[in-house]
Amino acid sequence: MRIIWLSSKELGNSLSSTTIIELANGLVRKGHEVVVYSPGNPKDVLFKHNHVTRSNRRGLQSRSLVKNLKKRVSEFSIADVVLVDWPIFKIAKSISSPVILMDRSPPADKGILSLLQWPSWFNAWKKASRGTAVSDFHIELILDSNGVTADIEVIQAGVDLEKFKPSKKGDQLNLCYIGRVDVHRGVMSLAMILAGLQEVGIDATLHIHGTGDAIPRLRNIGLKGIEITDSLPQQELAERMASYDVGFLPMPEDNIWSVASPLKRSEYLASGMAICGIAHHGHAIEGTEDFIHLFKEEEFISRTVNWFRKLELESLREMQLKARDYAEKNLSWDHSVDVLDSMIRE
Repeated sequence: MRIIWLSSKELGNSLSSTTIIELANGLVRKGHEVVVYSPGNPKDVLFKHNHVTRSNRRGLQSRSLVKNLKKRVSEFSIADVVLVDWPIFKIAKSISSPVILMDRSPPADKGILSLLQWPSWFNAWKKASRGTAVSDFHIELILDSNGVTADIEVIQAGVDLEKFKPSKKGDQLNLCYIGRVDVHRGVMSLAMILAGLQEVGIDATLHIHGTGDAIPRLRNIGLKGIEITDSLPQQELAERMASYDVGFLPMPEDNIWSVASPLKRSEYLASGMAICGIAHHGHAIEGTEDFIHLFKEEEFISRTVNWFRKLELESLREMQLKARDYAEKNLSWDHSVDVLDSMIRE
């Protein structure tokens, strides 16, 4: 089938574009012809990509992208199905082919941007007849919105099991966080955890890979044992993560993170890492309590430090083996592609 995907993500330069790239590549492997229209310039992909420009100003990006896509709407008529990200779903009314709304997360920004984005998110779902979400709790949030009648399927975040895989773990405890490094994502707690570990004599290094508004604060703390880098190319990131021991999920419990299926969680597990984070539905996976350890938000720092104090190396290595085994059995992108492929064929 001919599939066109209209995406608001900048493909190739953002960790958040991984899901689109993997799903689109997977659809091509299923025999579909896939063309993605978006900002960015992805490399080494199986699908055709058409670059679309947008404003660099936050708050105007989606509007400008819709405006530029409308100039090319005649190109979309050949599609059997058009996939459209929710931030630019206004373009759907100009498309004659069947449309599927793609929702990888409700609005995640804070402040004035959030006030602008939530109405767009609600309106997109009210106009959609079919769509995708990342979890059952995500679907509940959508259906709690008045006027939503869409058929919705769950497509969780997968992982490239060949790229993200464990290597030899070192003697020193290596902890990590990947993704957006924003204050409202709870990342400042990770520096406090590291400080707590150092106070009780645990030799640990915290590796943070990403960009965000918390970076200056983390650097200004002056705490030893923190490595901070910008977002890394996926291959380099995977190679680094292969030797790390524990990945953090510090995002607090709210409407955004509680409905998530964080890509970082899948990549941690595939890399043979145990996980430590804040307890809510967006972080938990049923039956994984042996290697995903979650604590109440108000106790996260103290309980995490105490957990590490009691943790024996043999137990940690056993957790890591179980984490990789779970990823191999449950988190391949093939599972997610199968769900999307079924929706498209219907």
